[in-house]
Amino acid sequence: MILIVESGSTKSDWVLLDGVNTINSFQTKGWNPLFLSSEQMILRLKSYSELKSVFTKILEVHFYAPGCSNPSSYIDLEFSLKSVFLEAKINIKSDLCAAARSAYKGSPLFVSILGTGSNTAFYNGDSIDQLKPSLGYVMGDEGSGASLGRLLLKSYLYLNLPPDLHKEFSKNHSISKEIVLKSVYKEDHPNQFLASYVPFLVSHKMHPFVKDLVRKEFKCYLDTHVLSHPLCYDYSISFIGSVAFYFQDIIIRLCEEYNLHIAEFVRYPIDFLINFHIKSK
Repeated sequence: MILIVESGSTKSDWVLLDGVNTINSFQTKGWNPLFLSSEQMILRLKSYSELKSVFTKILEVHFYAPGCSNPSSYIDLEFSLKSVFLEAKINIKSDLCAAARSAYKGSPLFVSILGTGSNTAFYNGDSIDQLKPSLGYVMGDEGSGASLGRLLLKSYLYLNLPPDLHKEFSKNHSISKEIVLKSVYKEDHPNQFLASYVPFLVSHKMHPFVKDLVRKEFKCYLDTHVLSHPLCYDYSISFIGSVAFYFQDIIIRLCEEYNLHIAEFVRYPIDFLINFHIKSK
């Protein structure tokens, strides 16, 4: 039995395979070993009812998650998985690897993750060339849900939202400066807190203010992470993640302006990863 996990910071998709057949699949909250101790990860694993009866039957674990490039986080995650899946060979890869493997169709391409966070790489089917370092939600993550949520909340608290949007946001969200500052600077998972306001932007994406805010942020992302690469006009880009999926109309128009070619938008990489691992057997 094989377990495949594709995780972002907000949600994780889990699939159990028996040969080529999917015998179970479920979703949990996101896994990022940068923000979880090995004890927390072990407790989480043991709490999943879908896994309790198959811990010793799983012979391979393929775990894709953000934060795995950090050596100590990698070690913590590996220890946690080995502590629970006693019979399994453990394979840990980054969320960027998951995106690359899900997007690859035989030709080299750029892979763009736009979810809670953001990341970019060039993938030739063998090696992943990360174009620029991922600096996280404080210093980087351009184009991400966390960055878009930060811009929205800042506009709201600075009273820069148009009156109609300000009224609508106030009606839907009980928010204050104190709540925001506590959530960002004192609570766990501030990136997820910021990204949780993206649905408001999605539901109002036809509003001129929202269109402009989102467009400027995606322009910043493309300028910083794609257009700086000398081969950006020679290969297509696959956009991975829910933020890219929901705002694909804006991304498409920007890429047309820049003469960049889009391969596809992938909302759920797990479906393509299943095929990758079945074919790799």
